[in-house]
Amino acid sequence: MLRLVTSVSRQAESYLLTSTQLAPDIEEQLTQIYKLKIVRLPELSMSNPLKLYQSWKELKKALQMIQPDLVHVHGAWNPLLYLMERTARHNGFVTCISTYGGMAPEILNIDFFKKRMLPLLCYQAPLIRHSTSLLAINQKEWEDIRNLNLKKRVEILPEITIRDGSTDVLSTALLAAYRKAIDSSYKRFITADEEIFVERCVIAATTKEPISGSQYMGAEDSLSFRRVFLYAYDEDVIDILPAGAHRLFCQMPQPQNVADIPRYVDKKAKKRGGLQQLPSPVRKIKISNEDKPLEYSVVTSLLKAQKEGIKRLTLRHKSELYDLFRNKDFDEDVVAEELSRLRLRRFTKKIQRKLHDMYNMPQGFDIF
Repeated sequence: MLRLVTSVSRQAESYLLTSTQLAPDIEEQLTQIYKLKIVRLPELSMSNPLKLYQSWKELKKALQMIQPDLVHVHGAWNPLLYLMERTARHNGFVTCISTYGGMAPEILNIDFFKKRMLPLLCYQAPLIRHSTSLLAINQKEWEDIRNLNLKKRVEILPEITIRDGSTDVLSTALLAAYRKAIDSSYKRFITADEEIFVERCVIAATTKEPISGSQYMGAEDSLSFRRVFLYAYDEDVIDILPAGAHRLFCQMPQPQNVADIPRYVDKKAKKRGGLQQLPSPVRKIKISNEDKPLEYSVVTSLLKAQKEGIKRLTLRHKSELYDLFRNKDFDEDVVAEELSRLRLRRFTKKIQRKLHDMYNMPQGFDIF
């Protein structure tokens, strides 16, 4: 039985989606204190394939209508839960799972090869593995999940009961866990306008040409600055964002300390720091750093950028490369010869093409 699905909406309103009746005191607190609107979800049933298909279509329609940022599925060992989580995930929503001790060894070991192994492989393990995070009800469940090596993103909720009268503690912990999952997956929701806003701020802060801000005025009204700051932090340009917004005449709130925002570790995250912090190139450079420091700096920076790859370069790296090509007076013939020897001609052309598209650089600043 699908018991509870929680959703925090993208808009100003927040929704709690549920398919069963909640406890009256929990429902009262969520609606009055946290201003959540409770909505009943269509119940999924395997009794009839036709009804299952119809209810699945209704579920997709409800998700598309409310557009939640997060879907919280409660329960274990039910293929309908996996169908719910998979439907929400494939439609771009963040998902959280609560198994309520369903993965404890004493439950897994009950006729494991007859009753548990096939469901574990087919839907229970994928349900846990593919969700954004898992919320454990106590330390024991946290250890059980970690010991199975199915999930590393596990949060522990406070051990209280409804009779304790401390439901506000649980509600606060739940909302904090939801916010952590949403902030960790902000790239699913960031809009093209928000990415362009950060890019334009970087361009305005790193170029010396006068900029007309009339075309950008009013664009910030539709932006989520929390996502803007998270994106700028990951691109390592959070420090120059206010200067760029000022040059664009945009009203932007003071950037918050993004480093202190709880988020899960992203193994695919780009490396923060400037080009100097990237790993040193292995190949030897014939240009001497003492005789031709500018030329040496250009070649070294391009070697480091090639090692990272164009897709891994942050806006910080691109702005530093732009500064090298645009504002540094180096001998292009010497640099071109060394880049040809190192077989960096094609990569350098790709980099310059990217900078041309980003900064709208005039012709005449190409090495090749």
